[in-house]
Amino acid sequence: MSVYLAAIAWQRGEQRFVDNRYSRRHEVAFDGGANLALSSSPHNVRVPFSDPSAVDPEELFVASLASCHILWFLSIAAAAIVLARP
Repeated sequence: MSVYLAAIAWQRGEQRFVDNRYSRRHEVAFDGGANLALSSSPHNVRVPFSDPSAVDPEELFVASLASCHILWFLSIAAAAIVLARP
């Protein structure tokens, strides 16, 4: 069975919290060593409370689907090349 790990870290700092005036920017660290800056989309939460330079969860979801699709396509293409060899 596969195990997938990711650690999420968010720091409030001195920002107010109860009135929703806090940064949605946070970091995710994957078990393979990759780190990503994430934030809510500026389409959903206005700047400066979101970070437009960070990846938002919706973008990450779309990227995961696109990545699965390209890997599936590549596996089919590689198998076709192997079958086409004389």
